[in-house]
Amino acid sequence: QQLQAAGELGAPLDPRLVLAPLPPRVTDMLRKNSLSEAEANQLSQSGFLATDLVRRLASAAVECGIDVAASQPGTVAQTVSTVEVRAEVRLRGRYSLVVKLLDTLARERALYRIEKISIAPLGNGIVETRLEVARVFLKRSGGTP
Repeated sequence: QQLQAAGELGAPLDPRLVLAPLPPRVTDMLRKNSLSEAEANQLSQSGFLATDLVRRLASAAVECGIDVAASQPGTVAQTVSTVEVRAEVRLRGRYSLVVKLLDTLARERALYRIEKISIAPLGNGIVETRLEVARVFLKRSGGTP
């Protein structure tokens, strides 16, 4: 069942691996980070993915005790097998809280890529951080939900 589910998500699997199914957490991660072709097109054109990424980043930053100075959605790019959405946030807070934010994002189990990070001291232990992030979604083949 796990191999079939992963196959529906478009994961290329060697048929010889039938006796070695994917761990459930891997299949769950693939499902949480994938979209059908129709969803990918609709959500990309509506701007939802970019807005949602900004919301997720800002919310995670605030939960870590960081002030969000500015945020903006970026581009959405599609390839044959992926959708990549970008966002930028400017943050103000302690360096340790920026590290905590990156850890929080890693624990989400989303497919994030930090494309650029710059950190500049402002004084009194506060830094300004500019963070450019991409989130990658895999496209499911066959339009399965």
